Amino acid sequence: MRSILLIGINYLRTQVLTVLIIVVYLAGMAVVFLHNPHGQESRFFVQLHSLYVIFVALMVAVPAIHADRRSRRILAVLSKGIHRWEYLGGLLCGCGLVSAIFCALVGGISWMLSQSAEYGHATTGLAGLMLMVFTCALMVSAIGLFFATFLHPLLATFAASATIALPLVLRQAGWNGAGAVFPASQLAESIAKFQFGDPASAGAIATTTCMVAAMRILCWIGSAMIFPRRDVTVAPE
Repeated sequence: MRSILLIGINYLRTQVLTVLIIVVYLAGMAVVFLHNPHGQESRFFVQLHSLYVIFVALMVAVPAIHADRRSRRILAVLSKGIHRWEYLGGLLCGCGLVSAIFCALVGGISWMLSQSAEYGHATTGLAGLMLMVFTCALMVSAIGLFFATFLHPLLATFAASATIALPLVLRQAGWNGAGAVFPASQLAESIAKFQFGDPASAGAIATTTCMVAAMRILCWIGSAMIFPRRDVTVAPE
């Protein structure tokens, strides 16, 4: 567990530029939205950037292995007696730290916007939504890392995106059971219906969190089974 945490913290350090861009971007957006602090704009900020959290979680996870192979850093890590499943767990931990920072910023700025809005708005439900977004971001990172173990980052991005979007497509096609086996549709519905002052359903949050945990563990196990069969001594072209 200590190895996973150390790898995760080190991976977070390599993403300092990404985190800095996120902070600067959100600070700029906060200034823009604070000039027109109405409830509709505050709600739009939450909905838009909740989707951005998911996007960033995927974009951070997919190229992680490829970048470490090109820089030969992966050989330095594995040569210290670190198992490959621990290495993958460390990357997931690092992606989770990036997502946690993004979620904390989005949640904090959304709270500020809701308090600055005309007449003010209750923030009930915001914490529940951010928790759901964070857990789904962890799942998206795990899916992206799973495909990245055996595909080029570009193909892995397409494959992960298709996997995440599949339940939404099935739901549009009339299969209402998509949310019962995959939390993407539940998250999309929660974001679309979010209203300040409307308490989030504890049952929906608990169900989504359980599904995300199961999906992440399955993806981690799948990655750990595939990755030992990959040759990491040769830098990718």
